[in-house]
Amino acid sequence: MNGAPGPGSGLTSRDIGRGLRLSIVEGVFANGHLALTGGMFLTGLALFLGASPFQMGLLAAVPALTASFGFLSTLLVRRIGSRRKLVVWTGGLGKAVFIALVPFLATRSRVGLGLFFGVVVAYNVLMAVANTTWNSWMSDLVPEDRRGRFLGLRNAVLGGVVMLLTYGAGRFMDRLEPADLELGYALAFGAAVLLGIIASVMLAYQPEPALVSRPRVPLRERLLGPLLEEPQFRRMMIFLGAWFLTGTMASPFYMAHLLTNLEFSFAHVGVYAVLGGTTGLLFQLLWGWLIDRFGPKPVTLVCFGLVGFMPLLWIVATPAFRLPIWIDGVLNGVAWTGANLGMLNMILGLGDNPVRKESYFATFSVVVGLATFAASLAGGVIAQALQGLSGNVFGVRLVNYHPLFLVTGLARFACLPLLVRVQERRSRRVVRTLRVLGSFALRRLGYGKGVFLQALRARSRG
Repeated sequence: MNGAPGPGSGLTSRDIGRGLRLSIVEGVFANGHLALTGGMFLTGLALFLGASPFQMGLLAAVPALTASFGFLSTLLVRRIGSRRKLVVWTGGLGKAVFIALVPFLATRSRVGLGLFFGVVVAYNVLMAVANTTWNSWMSDLVPEDRRGRFLGLRNAVLGGVVMLLTYGAGRFMDRLEPADLELGYALAFGAAVLLGIIASVMLAYQPEPALVSRPRVPLRERLLGPLLEEPQFRRMMIFLGAWFLTGTMASPFYMAHLLTNLEFSFAHVGVYAVLGGTTGLLFQLLWGWLIDRFGPKPVTLVCFGLVGFMPLLWIVATPAFRLPIWIDGVLNGVAWTGANLGMLNMILGLGDNPVRKESYFATFSVVVGLATFAASLAGGVIAQALQGLSGNVFGVRLVNYHPLFLVTGLARFACLPLLVRVQERRSRRVVRTLRVLGSFALRRLGYGKGVFLQALRARSRG
C-alpha cells in the first residue's frame, strides 16, 4: 500500500489498507441498495402511482433540497465525537425507511403519493448527513497520492454491481404481469433494505482516522468560512451552482421519457444501464490514473464538456431510432464517470484546511442541492406547462421534454468558462495535458499501425 497514514490519524498502513478494501466491499452493498431504490424503480413507482410532470420534478428536487441538512454533520460529529457512529446510524436508518412501502405494495394496498414522498424525504434527509460525514471520513482515510486510482477502482467495481443488478431486476420486472407490478416493487425495495443494513454493519468495522482537534468556531464561520475566505473553493462552488442550476432542469425526465415516450421496457433500461456501466468500468481506472498524473482539473473540464452533448442526443431519439440513446449510454460511462471522479478530487484538493473539513462538503452539498432543487422545480413547472405540446419536426414527435433537453445542453456549455477560472494546485494546464494525451494516443496508434503492417507483410510472404 503506497502512501503513509496522515499525521495524527492514529492508523497504521495496515489499518488504512484494510479500511480501503472494506470500503469497496461495503460500497457493493450500499450501491446495490441505491440501484433498487433509485433510477427506474423510483421513477417507475412514481409513474405507477400517477405522479404528474410537476410531481416528477418535485421528486427530483427532494434530494437537492434536503442536501442542506448536510450541515448538521458539522455539529453532530463534534457532539458525538465519531464520524463512524454518525454515518452508521444515519445511513442505516435512511436505507431502512423504504421498508414502510413494502407491506402496502406486497398486499396490493393503495400507496398514496403522500406516503411515497414522505419516505423519499426521510431517506434523503438522513443520507444528506451520512454522505457529508462519509466524505469527510474518506478524505482522511485515503492517501492523497492514491485518491484518483482508489476512487476510480472503487467506482468501477460499484458501477459493475449497479449495472448487473439493474439489468437483472429489469428483466425480472418485465416478466411480471401488469397486475403483479406492485409485488415486484415490494421485492425490489425489500431486498434494497436488506442490502442497506448489511452495508451499515460493514461500515461499523471500517477504521476511522482520529478527528483533528479543532477550536470552537462561530456558526457563521462554519457555514460561510470556505466561501468567504478561500477564493478557489468559492470559484468552484460558483461553477457548480451555475452548472446544476441550468444544466439539470431536464434531469427528472430522462427516465420518464424512456419509459413512456420512447417505449423502453424495464429490460431495455437495464441494457442502457449495462452499456454505461461497462464503459464506466473501463474508464474509471483510466480517469483515476490521469487524475493522479495530471491533476483533477483537466479531467473534470474535458468530461463536463462531453456531458454537455448528452441532452442534445435525446432530442433526435424516437421509438424507432434509439441509436442516440445508446450513444448517450456510452457517454454516461465515459463522461459522467470522469466528471464525478474529477469533481470529487477537486473538492478534496481544494478543501485542505483540516479545521473546515466537514464545512467543505456541507457547503458543496448545499450549493449543489439548492441549485438542483431550483432546477428540478423549474423543469417540473415547464414540463407541466408544456404537457400539451405536439408537433412533428424531421420525423421526431415533439413532447414537453424536448425544450428542456435543448436548453439544458446549451446551458452546460455556457458554464464551462467558470470551471476554467478555478486553479487547483495539483493540476497541470489543461492545454498541456491534452497535448500530452494526444501525443500518447498518436504513439499508440502508430505502434498499432506498425504491428498491423508487419502482420500483413508476414502474411504476404507466407
